[in-house]
Amino acid sequence: MENWTNEIWVAIGIAFIVGLFIGYIIVRLTKGSVKHQAKTEAELKTVKTQLDTQKAQIEKHFAESAELFKTLINDYQKLYRHYATSSNNLLGEKDHKGLFTQQLITATDKSQNEQPRDYSEGTSGLFKENKEEN
Repeated sequence: MENWTNEIWVAIGIAFIVGLFIGYIIVRLTKGSVKHQAKTEAELKTVKTQLDTQKAQIEKHFAESAELFKTLINDYQKLYRHYATSSNNLLGEKDHKGLFTQQLITATDKSQNEQPRDYSEGTSGLFKENKEEN
């Protein structure tokens, strides 16, 4: 250390000051990105909680709607049965002209667990027999 000249001490001082300046710039640049990342993560968490809340509300809405439709269907079935029995009692068998048929009354009494028929009677489309051939 005794052999060091003033020029070496000046170079060490300048290197120390430049190092501090570069360190300050690096910290300044990374500090902003860390804040931005934390802010983005907080926003993401907020959006996720809002999405979960909205999903729960939608599920609740459709569950309530399904229950209301079941009630509505049952009420319409009761109303139809009431009209059918009243028309039979008031008009008699001859005069009611099929307004409320027994077939429709029993059709509304089907089990709700029964699968609907999703097929047509006979063939259709390409396999349909063409009876109007020349």
